[in-house]
Amino acid sequence: MNQEPGAHFVKKVLLRQSISSFRLVIALFTVTSAVTKVLYDYYLPELQDYDRIRWAIIGFGVLLFGSTLVKFKRRIIVPYFSLFLYLSTLLYVIAFVALNHFDPNTVIILILVYGASSVIINSLFYYGIQSVITILACAIAYLSLGLEHVNPIGLYIILIVMGVFGVVMTVRLKLISDVKNSYSNLEKLNVLSIVANKSGQIVFISPSVKTLLGYSPDELMTEGWWRSNLHEGWISRDYILNYPIMPKELATMESSVVSKDGKKIWFNWANSLMPNGNYMGVAFDITKYKAHA
Repeated sequence: MNQEPGAHFVKKVLLRQSISSFRLVIALFTVTSAVTKVLYDYYLPELQDYDRIRWAIIGFGVLLFGSTLVKFKRRIIVPYFSLFLYLSTLLYVIAFVALNHFDPNTVIILILVYGASSVIINSLFYYGIQSVITILACAIAYLSLGLEHVNPIGLYIILIVMGVFGVVMTVRLKLISDVKNSYSNLEKLNVLSIVANKSGQIVFISPSVKTLLGYSPDELMTEGWWRSNLHEGWISRDYILNYPIMPKELATMESSVVSKDGKKIWFNWANSLMPNGNYMGVAFDITKYKAHA
């Protein structure tokens, strides 16, 4: 099934993170897990823990970080390894909280996990599954421990946190959906859009390029744009590689592009630098106006 152009844009450009960013997340996860373990052992020695499981998860974090450095089947290994690590962490933390009768000090760790999930998970369905697993585990622990042994504050905090982060995720996904719909509307207007990452590789070209220039998006992806006759058609690669900000003279500009059949097409560009460092250009065909000028 083909994705809508807007959905493709959101998935490939807005949500896709660089491998360096992913390494940073894994490094933070591993270091934070180790530090919190040491601090809890020192300041809260009365809390019970599954020490072997905790250190095993930290070890898996180190292995996952190492796997990001190996390019062999990285796109397959890293996502599944990440899923396994996340599920292991979630189940361990739930067990850790239940083992300590929902002590608020242990609930803090579960809050951190849910906070991370509201950013990592891009589906309310999967967030719902996570919440159901948590509620079932808490219910089983509650029934097995008995009311007199459960800290009600910790239990209430867990329920509130799940609701709060659920609302946060709903709002975030709604914003993403709005961006997708807005971009789909741009496609209907036959507007050309192109995105390059900080390395100068083209990571997205709208399907409208086929109508406007005669090229398929695949022909111009990665290095294709730079190898074609389109070098003067957008921001130069030197700007992308050497300038961390968008020069004012490039924010709005006009340029001509040679189509695949050799025709000169004039575009008016609106360019911007995205939060993740990608350069994005959106262009409108003004050839007919240039012809009458």
